[in-house]
Amino acid sequence: MTSWRSWLATALICIVALALAAAARHWLIEPASVSARCDAGAADGWCVVRAWTIQSFVHQRIGWVALGLAIIAYASHWRSVAGVALFAASAGLLLYTAELCAPAALLALLAMARKPKTIDPASTIKSEQKASA
Repeated sequence: MTSWRSWLATALICIVALALAAAARHWLIEPASVSARCDAGAADGWCVVRAWTIQSFVHQRIGWVALGLAIIAYASHWRSVAGVALFAASAGLLLYTAELCAPAALLALLAMARKPKTIDPASTIKSEQKASA
């Protein structure tokens, strides 16, 4: 994938995560009418989604997940894990967990910007020859 395409995909990950988090925050979490209906014991599917969303930022769970994934992605050079970490961190920035999600987003972006590890075929052949000798 070319450089501009990868950065476009990264921007799209952030935009989608921010849009979903903003929609959840402004239509599920903050409205008093939704809170009253769900607290009254309504068995709506939206109440379940609301409860899961609230549980994601209680004790900064989404922030810890994003930070853990970002550390794994940075240490292992896995760009796909960095994308998931960036998605979680972007959502967490709007869902009240900025303390952990801000560094997680930065670390995920660093992991995505790093060049992937390349293995030199000549060095592996030489090491195999040394090992067999």
